Amino acid sequence: MADPGTVMLAIDTSTDTSSIALYSASHLSELSWHAGRNQTQTLLVQIEHLLTLNRLTLDHIGAVAVTVGPGMFNGLRVGLSTAKGLGFGRSIPVYGIDTLDVTAYPHRTSADSIRAFVPAGRGRVVSGDYRKRSGRWTRSGDPQNRDFSEIAAGVGANTIIIGEIPSAVEPGLLENGSELLPLLSLRARRPGNLAELGWRRWQAGEPDESATIEPLYVHGTRRAT
Repeated sequence: MADPGTVMLAIDTSTDTSSIALYSASHLSELSWHAGRNQTQTLLVQIEHLLTLNRLTLDHIGAVAVTVGPGMFNGLRVGLSTAKGLGFGRSIPVYGIDTLDVTAYPHRTSADSIRAFVPAGRGRVVSGDYRKRSGRWTRSGDPQNRDFSEIAAGVGANTIIIGEIPSAVEPGLLENGSELLPLLSLRARRPGNLAELGWRRWQAGEPDESATIEPLYVHGTRRAT
């Protein structure tokens, strides 16, 4: 069993699919569920459930990582308020992580470019393009808010399209032929990836100031918080 204060809790409520993870130097446990608009009713219950499954308590949590968006308005608010509440109540650091970075993270070892996206509601998505430059993966430009039907617009050959893709959209992407569409199990956004990104910052001693962490929304081509 982990020592008190040595486990990171990761919270991702960016979209209808919510997820959490418990992460330490030697252990990872994940839980995802379709929360819809019920994050308020389900998030704390699921955190307690995952802690119980791993025979842990809140005393074992030493830091929290949370997605800050882009994503859906209500979900981001629930995740951030829960993370901040835990951080303030237990005097532990909180790390805000970009949802697009979490989405692209598992494909960072690929030689292909990446277009990561998250649903933004009303048939729209927010996407970001990632490319390797000087040996490091970086996002090119600001995230873009676009219609779901435009998710493949302007991508080059050998571009991985990664994110929550409705089954009705898949045929059009596959017909294009210039994109790489991973299997569902490889394109699902995992809370373990969020936890790893947060863990690195925790170990480096780079916490955010909880009071300044705000959700990131992208409206049209402009970024807003």
